[in-house]
Amino acid sequence: MKDVTRHQRWQDWINLLIGIWLLISPWVVGYEGAQMAASWNAWILGVAIVVFSAIAVSMPQAWEEVINLLLGIWMVLSSWIIGVTSRAAQTNAVIVGLLVILFAILAVAMGRDGHRKAPMAS
Repeated sequence: MKDVTRHQRWQDWINLLIGIWLLISPWVVGYEGAQMAASWNAWILGVAIVVFSAIAVSMPQAWEEVINLLLGIWMVLSSWIIGVTSRAAQTNAVIVGLLVILFAILAVAMGRDGHRKAPMAS
């Protein structure tokens, strides 16, 4: 018998990859030296997204998706809150944040078993 609670959702795997991208993006995009606040923001949020996505991959729960949703919201807003001036860092943060939000919402909408939840009958 298949253990449905351990079924892995593809959205969690994508958020895990997005977290890894966020960890390396200051070097790849080239803002690690001039924009230390943006770099630290990317590194800390990258680790957090990787950790919570890894937890969601191994034991899917709604609270991991809520945390990823909040991390995504922070990424979208963080450049302006912490005063990032690099256009590349801002763009990266907004795109990553929106993707994390999107995949966290999709993971919740798809439910534990990886399939779209059926609407409840009235």
